[in-house]
Amino acid sequence: MQVSSHFFGGCQCESGMPIHKSNQHQTNNVEIAALAAPRPMLVVSNGSDWTRNAPNIEFPYLQRVYEHYGAKSRVENTHFPTEIHDYGYSKRCAAYNFFGHHFGMHWSLLPYDEGFDESFIHILPPGELLVFTEAYPRPADALMGNDAVLDALGFRLD
Repeated sequence: MQVSSHFFGGCQCESGMPIHKSNQHQTNNVEIAALAAPRPMLVVSNGSDWTRNAPNIEFPYLQRVYEHYGAKSRVENTHFPTEIHDYGYSKRCAAYNFFGHHFGMHWSLLPYDEGFDESFIHILPPGELLVFTEAYPRPADALMGNDAVLDALGFRLD
């Protein structure tokens, strides 16, 4: 989930159910993210999308929430003002450091020599990541499309 107080994706993967606004409530992703307190959280932001305000707006809010739990040091923001919306090397490095510090990731598993060595990582081709294939087809009674899923859950946005 991207952490922004004024924008929440606009796609069904993030905004499919009325978790941000209904007749009974209105919230945003920063308030939802704050529910993780006091567990460790890393907010990664950049200068080219809706996270560009994170260092000045969203992150200070999260720090105040975490401070109520005596855990202000467990929420961090790494901001890349000249970078784009992606999960590039610099952002992955920030995550590696965060995981090592807060979750005890064993550094020996990720070689480091003036930078993290990711050469051992094998990226699977998209076809190998599919759940349903010709050999393992989608069930005939599977819900198809966002509207069918929302109907089955009893949610209608219109």
